[in-house]
Amino acid sequence: MVARTTATAVAGSSCGAMSSVFSPSVSRSAMKGLNRTWPPVERAMTEETVTVRSMTAGDLEFAQALTDGEGWGNSARDWKRLHSLDVGLIAEVEGVAAGICTANDYGELGNIGNFVVAPTQRDHGTGRALVEAALERLAECRAVRVHALMSSAGFYRACGFVAEGMSTHFRLSPEMHELVPFEVGDAEVESARSDWDELLALDARQFGGDRSRLLNTLADAVPEAAFAVEGGYILAKGEDTLYELGPWVVESGCQGWQRLLEAAMAALPRGATLEILVPSPNFRVTSLLETQGWEAVDYTVVMVHGEEWSDESNICARAGGDKG
Repeated sequence: MVARTTATAVAGSSCGAMSSVFSPSVSRSAMKGLNRTWPPVERAMTEETVTVRSMTAGDLEFAQALTDGEGWGNSARDWKRLHSLDVGLIAEVEGVAAGICTANDYGELGNIGNFVVAPTQRDHGTGRALVEAALERLAECRAVRVHALMSSAGFYRACGFVAEGMSTHFRLSPEMHELVPFEVGDAEVESARSDWDELLALDARQFGGDRSRLLNTLADAVPEAAFAVEGGYILAKGEDTLYELGPWVVESGCQGWQRLLEAAMAALPRGATLEILVPSPNFRVTSLLETQGWEAVDYTVVMVHGEEWSDESNICARAGGDKG
């Protein structure tokens, strides 16, 4: 039976003002197994309500249609992978699917992504209901982050998020990828799976949270571009003609940080477009990408709800704006 609640929030209220949904007597681990329905939200000037529930396999086609509409390139395989992690949320208006988002719980840290409301359902409280539900799911994280487009930063500020920095979205065209002057064997790297426990420990130290479930799915997604060196690693996702590199994480003093990128670039089909999302203050990475022919194509505002995020000086590339 689906767990339901009866609390109601007025549509015009602040995103930051949320009533408690989860019962304090139920443990966090137990709650993750529920097909959760969050409180209905009254829509302004109508009697319709917005409810938010966990995403099911039957929602994946709708979710992909919304992200396709934004030009985000999430494939059916991407959505199946996200669904396997049980991070998806669906907003419904009177039982009709109206919006989506994902809420990744990494213990201390959380990330909200893939936030899209169907065009016909915008400006009526649907988006606010989704964000509130995502924050409820991530209530035990000390900090929750979103990567916002410039046009949506004001919405997230109204929801209690504070701008923290920027990320730069780089792209390498197929033409420039064809010119990559190195091969995988030149880079002196190992498979990311060669010492998986150490890789997970390294990521936890540098990222500040437990991304082990996510990293496991990414290592399996494109194993031919999953590499490690002493003190660093890189993973990727994608298929056919489009791949995204990341996460790419190193520790201070890592000598092979550049070799990781070179090996991953060389391992992927030369006719494919490559993308990567870099924390903007990481100047050594942005400088390297520019010398290799990558082009900065977009920027996102990094916004945080709760405490400050962990130091990211050794995060060369993110796992993606939707995953952190």
